[in-house]
Amino acid sequence: MKPLIACVLGLLLGSTAGATDIAIFSGDGSPPKMYVQEGKNRGILIDILQYADRHLQNDTLQLALYPWARAYLQAASGEGGIVGLSWTQRRDELFDYSDPLFFDEVVVVVRKGSEFPFKVLSDLHGRRVGIVRGASYGEAFERARDAGVIAVDEDNGASNRLNKLVAGRIDCALFNVGKAGFEETLRIHKEFLPFKDSLVVLSVPLRSDPNFLAFPKSMQMRSWLVEFNQIIKKGYARGDIAKIIAQNLGS
Repeated sequence: MKPLIACVLGLLLGSTAGATDIAIFSGDGSPPKMYVQEGKNRGILIDILQYADRHLQNDTLQLALYPWARAYLQAASGEGGIVGLSWTQRRDELFDYSDPLFFDEVVVVVRKGSEFPFKVLSDLHGRRVGIVRGASYGEAFERARDAGVIAVDEDNGASNRLNKLVAGRIDCALFNVGKAGFEETLRIHKEFLPFKDSLVVLSVPLRSDPNFLAFPKSMQMRSWLVEFNQIIKKGYARGDIAKIIAQNLGS
């Protein structure tokens, strides 16, 4: 079984004949999707990549987790791929995308007593919304952000966002993987469990956001992605990836 190593220093070491070590970056603060806990890379997307790594014929994936903005910059600079990327027109000009690895139900969380009716993006207009630094939630969200009708407060991870939400410094915050994912986030960040009953996940999610593995076009990885996509497709057909998702949600 090939290890998925949490550093890039070994990219030129230990390769077998004909094999290639492929650097892939991701964020380190978005549980239960991709995060670091007790020095180990964890999360749904991390485990999906480990699954793919075991089934690749020749290559080995080398994963490094950083704050999302740094991970994105390193990938955009041509140093490797990035997992957990959402699609936007701007990014599509820079990256070649895999098929979707996972559909992330992005939810809106507020303080109890500060709930508001939420059905469409315009319901966030005029509110201060906490998100991961450098993250994107689709073209419509980007347009509203650029127009200034949504005030975005960026952070480096779920812990910072929870602090701001509990303290009332933001009106609401976006979290990954639905209500179950948010509850798992609280279990991971145990210091916030006492606030569980004072935080509310609004019933309508912001969006079901397809997450991808993507490579800068300069790496010319489109043909490699064909094999990768087949592995992911088979993993879903066999139920293997469904088990990965369930395990990360404590199911």
